[in-house]
Amino acid sequence: MTHGDARGETGPTGEGAGDKRAEIPRGRVAIFLRAARAPFLTASAMPVLIGSTLPFWLRPDGFAWSWLHFVEALVGVVLLHAAANLSNCYYDHLSGADPSNPNTNVMSGGSGLLTEGVVKPSYFLRSAIVCFAIGGAIGLHLNFVSPGNTILILGIIAIVVAHFYTAPPVKLCYRGLGEVAVGLTFGVLPVVGAYFVQAGEISWRVVLASLPITFAVVLILWVNQVVDYVPDRDAGKRTLAVILGPKAAGRGVVLALALLIFGSLFVAVFTGAVIPLTLVAVLAFGLIRTVVADCWNHYRDPSKLAEASFSAIKLHLILGLIIAGSALAAIGN
Repeated sequence: MTHGDARGETGPTGEGAGDKRAEIPRGRVAIFLRAARAPFLTASAMPVLIGSTLPFWLRPDGFAWSWLHFVEALVGVVLLHAAANLSNCYYDHLSGADPSNPNTNVMSGGSGLLTEGVVKPSYFLRSAIVCFAIGGAIGLHLNFVSPGNTILILGIIAIVVAHFYTAPPVKLCYRGLGEVAVGLTFGVLPVVGAYFVQAGEISWRVVLASLPITFAVVLILWVNQVVDYVPDRDAGKRTLAVILGPKAAGRGVVLALALLIFGSLFVAVFTGAVIPLTLVAVLAFGLIRTVVADCWNHYRDPSKLAEASFSAIKLHLILGLIIAGSALAAIGN
């Protein structure tokens, strides 16, 4: 399938093609990184970082931080995220959601490798299986060195939800459950799991501490769903954005998520779930303002929402680094 077939009249050398996608990757590593959508993998790395550093602030009994277990948790969760991305691209291609997307770019519409003919669909499926297997094996080791089977349970939930995000017969994101799935697997679960690996226990304050990054990752997904409203609707992909309609999705929900991000941050500080120093995150207000303003004004024009998408990713990254860095500031106090 050519660019013109997949995206309308604009071809690879046509007007406006320069803003569609990056140059076709060369080499196995470059192809894999693009297929796995490497720029988005910070969405899973940040919650692991938060969960791994929270014990320095919450100081659970018998806490002894392990570099090895931190690296294992980070690599394992990122591999599971890559597997989910690969699986999603595979099933979205089969459903027609990605090939029919006229807004395909580095932020939405999949990796583009299938529509550009760089690899075959089987490449994504095989790569997803390998990543799931390696990530799962790391999880099994962490479960072995941790008390009980908490890590095993959390890992099974994460793998099942990640795979069936787009895979039949469940297809969570086609049934208005994608946002819940993403918030769970890229917010609450990795924060709680990483904390448990280091501390050997779970606390309600850890769940509260996970909420700001949970809402922030949902915001990333949501902005992309506003961008993909028309192709998702036409492909029968019943995301919440499609169910609510472009105006409610681009205005009301984006504003609500912005309020939830900072509201949950204040609640986490007030309850002692995170150190008060974390409130410096309010300095990222400019990023959330950009996301809200752009989605409010341009929810019907996806071509003008690129900055909103990048700002949502930056906000997530900065928020994660601030929460984790602030916890580390408690060392020695």
